Amino acid sequence: MADTTASRATESRRGAWFYHAAFASSLIVGALQMQHVRGGWITNYGADVFGTAWVYAIVRQGRTTFRWPAMAPWVAGAFVLAGCVATEVAQRWLPGTFDPYDLVAFTATIVGCVALDLVVDLGRA
Repeated sequence: MADTTASRATESRRGAWFYHAAFASSLIVGALQMQHVRGGWITNYGADVFGTAWVYAIVRQGRTTFRWPAMAPWVAGAFVLAGCVATEVAQRWLPGTFDPYDLVAFTATIVGCVALDLVVDLGRA
């Protein structure tokens, strides 16, 4: 009898591609920011967009320390968006710069990730 638990825990091929693309994009944007490159939108909001997409892929595919059951795309999106909003709002009181456009970037990214996920299934296989 085949082990269905192991097969359910593996991510889809498209999900793996999405994870690696979001990860690489986040690193590239981070490198540009560390080199103080003034790249307009890409350096101002690229980390918000690609970092959020990367975290969505991590949560959706179960690439976390905590192993919970597979989440539906909208549940994973709501979970990640709540974390993003919480960290941005906390910047009103903690070190950092609160930017309401970051909230727009987070929301647009999660909407895009969930829509893409519903079409091509970025989660676990």
